[in-house]
Amino acid sequence: AAFAHAAAFAPGGRYERPVLDASPGAAVSVKGARHPVVEHADGVHFVATDYALDATRGRLVVVTGPNMGGKSTHIRGLACLAVMAQAGSLLPVAFASLPLFDTVLARVGAGDSLQRGVSTFMAEMLEASTILRLATPRSLVVIDELGRGTSTYDGFGLAWAISERVVKQGAACLFATHFHELTQLEAEHPGAVRNRHVTAHVDDDTGELAFLYEVADGPCTESFGIKVAELAGFPARTVEVAKRKAAELEGIGKRAKVGGD
Repeated sequence: AAFAHAAAFAPGGRYERPVLDASPGAAVSVKGARHPVVEHADGVHFVATDYALDATRGRLVVVTGPNMGGKSTHIRGLACLAVMAQAGSLLPVAFASLPLFDTVLARVGAGDSLQRGVSTFMAEMLEASTILRLATPRSLVVIDELGRGTSTYDGFGLAWAISERVVKQGAACLFATHFHELTQLEAEHPGAVRNRHVTAHVDDDTGELAFLYEVADGPCTESFGIKVAELAGFPARTVEVAKRKAAELEGIGKRAKVGGD
């Protein structure tokens, strides 16, 4: 009854019957998907999205793009759809063909357990360890950022190694990250890894950032973190210092790359 009520009164449009494919290596193919929870928020016009994870275009999709641009909503939305489909519900999509997953494994959010002596980063590593131990070619893996609670180099190294392990396991995976270097996985593992990004537009005249909430193919090389800080009301002087320091570090990185070449 609850599933029927959700389908009948969804504010964003029709719910459709998904196709469930029990064959090994079955593809994920979803068109016009809406997040079943987010679309119920007041004043929200949800921008529908697509998912395609298969052995030809890549079963691991690296999702980059700006903070607040919709990466988390995009990747968690597929996990919601998978659980709903296997529980017998219609889905908020135009079309959906999904594998029968044996598990949905997620590394999302941030939290700690002080009473057990588990830091935020340790909690993240425990969740990632569970994924590495349990994921199979029939699993769906959702990773919403990884490696941010340690040094940049340690974090990137861990994110890269975990991604490569998931590729070898053959699980379907959506990996949202601000480590733009992870987009190089597509070249390292052609046909196994695919880059996608959430889109944004910066006005050339005013410098204002507008989120488009659309997901497109290819990588995004900017996170627009300082732009988001401006939206949050940071003092102008603090934003100015952040921009200057970011530019300095970017210049150092470019010089080091040229020297290494």
